Amino acid sequence: DATTDIYVITTYYRDGLYGQARALLLMISLSLFGQILSCFASYAKSGRIVLMKEILNVLLFLRPAVDAFRISTNYENEDSTMDPLSEMVINKVSELGGESIPGCVLQLYVYLKDPKGANGFALFSIGISALTTGFTSAMIAFDFDVDVLRRRVQSKFYGYIPDDNGLRGRCFVLMTVISGLHNFSRSVGVSLLAVSGGRWLVMSFVGGEIVVYL
Repeated sequence: DATTDIYVITTYYRDGLYGQARALLLMISLSLFGQILSCFASYAKSGRIVLMKEILNVLLFLRPAVDAFRISTNYENEDSTMDPLSEMVINKVSELGGESIPGCVLQLYVYLKDPKGANGFALFSIGISALTTGFTSAMIAFDFDVDVLRRRVQSKFYGYIPDDNGLRGRCFVLMTVISGLHNFSRSVGVSLLAVSGGRWLVMSFVGGEIVVYL
């Protein structure tokens, strides 16, 4: 997702869409900033070398792989203030809120404004962003549900993921597809409102739906 977004930024600069390029770059920076803050919160007591190593993992976009490895191997760090699952969720939320979701909306907005001027890679990048959002959302829900402690403490809520490995894999794929399609449909709706005018976006989405939700 980060690779396709960086390529889109270069195409925006090449096509003279400087504002959109800076906006997408800001979204990536916000995602990285949130993950770096998570490193400070979790590894402040682990020493400067460990902290710099964790920050380097973020800057090299290796954080998802590191989090997945630590969860799968039951990694424990006595100096860390968070368990691997909680740390992963914070990093994923930073990625979703800072880059994947707003980046998908921005790229759809640019595409809808000038569909003839967009190339095929723009649609590919939009699809990757939507799929990444679906995959990340499904991963958070899946890991929370199969966590032994959460199933024991909150058995009435957790436990909807089947215990059979084959069914678990099928369930995860379906959760990813549903989340990805849901994010894509919502992103298209918000982008259409933005193309129609910022007034409609504020009135319909922010002023209406978000207020009712809150």
